[in-house]
Amino acid sequence: MPLPRTITEKIVSCLSNHEIIFLLGTRQTGKTTLTRLVAEASSFKSPEIFFFDFEDKEIRALFDTGSVSALRQILKLEGVNPEISNLLIFDEIQLLSDPANLLKLLHDHFPALKIIATGSSSLRIKHKFSDSLAGRKRIFLIQPLSFDEFLLFKGEERLLNARKLFRQSSGLERLDLSDLIQGYQDAFLRLLEEYLIYGGYPEVVLVEGKIAKIEKLDSIATSYIQKDIREVGNIANLEAYNNLLKYLAVNLGAQFNLTSAQATVGISASTLKKYLELLCETFIVAELPPFFTNKNKEISKSKKIFFHDTGIRNLQIRNFSAVDLRTDIGSLYENFVFNVFDRERDLSITNYFYRTQVQTEIDFVVEREANFKVFEVKAGHFSRPVKAMREFAKKYCSPIKEVSQTVINRSHLGQSGEVSFLPLYLL
Repeated sequence: MPLPRTITEKIVSCLSNHEIIFLLGTRQTGKTTLTRLVAEASSFKSPEIFFFDFEDKEIRALFDTGSVSALRQILKLEGVNPEISNLLIFDEIQLLSDPANLLKLLHDHFPALKIIATGSSSLRIKHKFSDSLAGRKRIFLIQPLSFDEFLLFKGEERLLNARKLFRQSSGLERLDLSDLIQGYQDAFLRLLEEYLIYGGYPEVVLVEGKIAKIEKLDSIATSYIQKDIREVGNIANLEAYNNLLKYLAVNLGAQFNLTSAQATVGISASTLKKYLELLCETFIVAELPPFFTNKNKEISKSKKIFFHDTGIRNLQIRNFSAVDLRTDIGSLYENFVFNVFDRERDLSITNYFYRTQVQTEIDFVVEREANFKVFEVKAGHFSRPVKAMREFAKKYCSPIKEVSQTVINRSHLGQSGEVSFLPLYLL
């Protein structure tokens, strides 16, 4: 039986709307399994659920039609009554020659049908989908497992429940939980280490042993290069593309320096920017912009680059050493925090980093409705206030703006004045 994903309920709730549901993400993030979880959790009975895999050439050829009448006959041939509510799941929809037309016809002419479509790359989606689906779709980005999901896949329900209990508490209630949390700390740190080193791809999490995990990561990366990049991205210089990926892995969490990247990778600025855009569009890396209000005082707009999965990142530099033997553990901690905040982001939330010309720096600024939450990330046990956060609060706090300060660290849970201290495994 498939293990649950936290996003399932949110997707199910959208089935009541007259929208096509898109599940986008890299290969092997569990999109196909998730469609089955959504189907099982929905109100649809088994005879009302139809699954079409477009990696099957015969299925693909069947649905490559531009006619409503032909589509009606195809649906009936497949056992679908298009006039009543059925759930249709299209896996790897981007493989159709004209997927936008199929979905538009289904949406406009068969409103009783509910549609879920998956896609492994926004590249093909961009190439093949027009504005004809504007207002007709809802998109969900399916990422590798979150730390909560990782714990569930590892059978660590007790630790998962401890995290949930902590998040549901506030203020002094959280401090009262410190003894309970302390008792679980060794287990949390052991599992956090595995998550940081090998990442959250479901198949990687479920296999046992270092070699098996590395081989699975390599298989995922190879599949990505062959199917999403070589075939769709039209990459002329695959070696340079891989070198850029390695450059970003080495400089994880650093501000992207175009001149330095050019010199290292050995390609033009325009080509480098294209490759970076491809990495973002295929959900391998993501960008974090700088926070600034005064353009004369805040530093340049160059962004920081993080990986959606630290296992894929570690594969690029071939480093799967234990946490205690690593010099990049601070960057891995930051990448973990970035992914947590990135998953929680919506239209009312914007995430930044903060750095001024005098080198005042804060790892994360989360802005929501003009209020700020600032976070500094420390890889060790850390219990001291951070000057940069205090200066930020002094500068931007006002009667209508709140600024909260949190230091995320390895193991200290506590409060000192205005500053909260939170172990990474509780974020």
